[in-house]
Amino acid sequence: MKRYKAIIFDFDMTLADTARIIVDLLNEAACHFGYPAMEFSKALPTVGNTHEIMLSHVTGERDPDKLLEMRTYYRGLCRSEMPARTEFFPDAPACLRTIAESGIAVGLLSQKLRDVLMASLVKYGLDDCFQQVYGCEEVPAAKPDPAGLIAIMGAMGVTAGETLYVGDSLVDQEAARGAGTDFAAMLRGGTAREQFDPAVVTYFYRTAEELRQDVLSMPTRV
Repeated sequence: MKRYKAIIFDFDMTLADTARIIVDLLNEAACHFGYPAMEFSKALPTVGNTHEIMLSHVTGERDPDKLLEMRTYYRGLCRSEMPARTEFFPDAPACLRTIAESGIAVGLLSQKLRDVLMASLVKYGLDDCFQQVYGCEEVPAAKPDPAGLIAIMGAMGVTAGETLYVGDSLVDQEAARGAGTDFAAMLRGGTAREQFDPAVVTYFYRTAEELRQDVLSMPTRV
């Protein structure tokens, strides 16, 4: 692995094992508005998209105003329940600390609400690992649009050629493609290895520990 100045992470199913929590809350919101719940395996592929896209997938609803109403309710559920129920993958904290201690800037770019992200980071004592945290309110446009990734790189003072973005979904892959960064596919989410574009993916990882070992093997200078 080459030496990067910054490594930016997605959150859900990249650092945190949140898919079942997200699907549970999506189904709770769906049922509140009179839609049937969707089984986990059918809902899983939508995790990582915007709240509106996830709710539309689970309910079949297409009306923008109705989706915004459901989004408000879903976000309330997220704020009240997500931080308490979120658990990081066991090897993620050591990976983040190794990167931060190596002098590489660490960022977080997620479709989640920033206050929900920060509550989870503080809960695990990981907030000091991150130089920048961007949730859905901080970005000019949601992934797969690269605007958020470009914005957080600007805030971190790094270029695309100096940055690795780590994510678990095609949404993350396309954001990296558009921003021109290297991309590491974390194979813990709902996207299988063969679904990723090998022309875009720089590294494949099954675990955060594999990424940590690559970081430890980096040259000391860019």
